[in-house]
Amino acid sequence: MPRGQFYTVFTLGFASAIAILGIVTGVVLFFWHEPTWRIAWALGAYGNHLSPLYSGLIVAGAAVFVAYWIVRIQQAVVRWSGDRLIARLNQQYTAIAQTQGCEYADEFMRLQAQSIIEESEGKPFNLFGREKMLHAAAAAGVQIRPPA
Repeated sequence: MPRGQFYTVFTLGFASAIAILGIVTGVVLFFWHEPTWRIAWALGAYGNHLSPLYSGLIVAGAAVFVAYWIVRIQQAVVRWSGDRLIARLNQQYTAIAQTQGCEYADEFMRLQAQSIIEESEGKPFNLFGREKMLHAAAAAGVQIRPPA
């Protein structure tokens, strides 16, 4: 499994665990009133200001909020990394096209894409990119053949 994909799967699993744990804790606080009253007493909210319903919703909502932002931050990092890679490939393509011509640059990029695909062939998962790359290459008319 590629390193970036491992980070994505790990982050999604970690965020899901946080969200599920928070929702379960919220349900427990809703049905088991003693922790709610202890929290209310510790916060100085006497009487009915902090009911079990509100405490459960606050805990579950906070957990889902934290899980959401963990995933958002991780996806922003992945998007930034992908944009950086695309910019680097575009810079290579432009440099080769200026020195050798567009045909040579197209062939170079085709071979580079083919090497990326062949590198991922032996790996068990490549869900985030291989199919999109193959589709884009097929749409551009590039035929990728396995090595002989």
